[in-house]
This record gives sequence, C-alpha cells and structure tokens, in this order.
Amino acid sequence: MSWVSIDEGKCNGCGICAIRCPRCFSVSEDKISVQADENCCIICGHCVSLCPADAITHSLMDAENFEPVGVPVQYEPDDFMRFIRQRRSHRHFKSKAVPKKIIQQLIEAARYAPTGSNVQSVEIIVVEDAHRKRILSDLSVDFFAEAGAKAAEQLRTMPVESRTPARLQLEKMVRYRNNMLQAKSVGYDPIFHQAPVVLMFHSPLETTTPKDNCVIASTTVGLFARTLGLESTYIGLLEIAARSYPPLAEAIGLPTGHQVQSVLITGYPKLKFLRHVDRNPIKVRWD
Repeated sequence: MSWVSIDEGKCNGCGICAIRCPRCFSVSEDKISVQADENCCIICGHCVSLCPADAITHSLMDAENFEPVGVPVQYEPDDFMRFIRQRRSHRHFKSKAVPKKIIQQLIEAARYAPTGSNVQSVEIIVVEDAHRKRILSDLSVDFFAEAGAKAAEQLRTMPVESRTPARLQLEKMVRYRNNMLQAKSVGYDPIFHQAPVVLMFHSPLETTTPKDNCVIASTTVGLFARTLGLESTYIGLLEIAARSYPPLAEAIGLPTGHQVQSVLITGYPKLKFLRHVDRNPIKVRWD
C-alpha cells in the first residue's frame, strides 16, 4: 500500500511530483501514478509541498503542518552577512533564566534542520537544573583530570625535543587538566560556564550522518537563538568526555546506541561585542 495518494479530481497532470521524485512517481499516457513506501520514500514531504493543485496527501505526515509558504522571506545579503559575522562564542551570561517558551522555540528550530536521508534522528537533552549541571560538569572535569594525569606520565618518557602529533595531543590534555582544576578551585564551572541552559544533541550511531545531523541542528539553534536575544557557544569538552568516560555517560543516560554529537550552552549574554572579529581567508581550490 502506498503512503502517498493522489486526488485525481484535483490533479492537473503537471508532473512536478514525478520530476522531483521519480523513485515514487511515474507518468504514463499523461496519467500520474504513485507507489511510495519504505523502498523508495524517505518521508521528506516534497511531493506535497510542491504540488500546485494540492492533490497529494502523505499518510505518514501531518497535513495541517503543510502551511502555505506565502511571500518568501527575503534578506539583504549584506545584512545577513553581518548577522553571521556578529555571532560570537559567549561564555558569560546574565543570571537570568530562559523562559520555557523560548527554549521550546529553540527546539522547534532544530526540528526543521535538515538531516541525511531525512532520518530526523536528532534528539535533545535540555539541562536547566543547577545541581544536574554541576554533576555533569564535575564528572567531565574528573575525566580530564584523570586523562591529563596519564598524559603527564606519558610525557615523562618522551624526548623533550619530540614535536610529534602524539606529544602535542598529550600536552593539550595536560593543559586541559591544569586549566580545569584551576578554574574549579576558584568556584568557576569550566565546562558550562554558569550558562542557564545546556542543550545536548544526540543521535543513534546506526543512522545516516549522525554527527552532521546534530551539528547542523545545533548550528541552526545557535543562529536562531540570536533572534531571541540569546547567545551561545559549543562545548566540545563534554562531548569528548561523554564518549570516553563511563561515569559521565551513565549520568547523562542516553538511550542505548546513542552518542552525544554536539553540545550548546545558551543564555542572555553579559558581554556586548562592539566589533566584528577577523578570520583567516578560507583556502579554496577552484576546479
């Protein structure tokens, strides 16, 4: 049985659906037919969205959520470029809670971020509770303290003049350990930076592009957050620790087979950046 049906009374035979999705739609003698199932359909909804006659229905999708596009949203390129350049990584936030309604808007933005093969497998853990954040932060610091101590021990057996990638990585782990322990000793959270909200994006590993999906979702949320007066930054340290330290993974409590792929902290910014920041030109090869 096909997931998609065509109302022949409405269909004008334009064939746009077959152009967009020849795997499910076919045209024969000016008649359009469809067979959409798990063998060909990824439930992207493009056939419904493109149909000018509103003749297509997808049984696995909410027809009420196919709202008319209306007048396309337009942005001046220079304005949008400024918006992109004004995004900064913020680690200092006001002690002001983010309303639940605002957080739900962030989650809704992630809902519409693209995913590989439209798997829509991204899930989010929202952490607001201060005690809960402290537990996860402390466990992350514990991991880097242990890893940094082991790295320091390994460095003692390596020639000082050796600048191999392995040695540089060990030196980085020692710096992480020292910096985190120093920050924690004065009561500062070196993982979440006292942010009001932590968003952990996770996905099953056995799916299409799990890392990309979560990063695209978190990037979408980070940009959308700016329109709500929020700023954010990515916390790769927790992601590293969650993959390598069983006590932290257990405390997070991911579903079986899932892995944290991106972490975002967000809140109302305490600092106001007054200038755009310089960046190196991207190396490009034109083929």
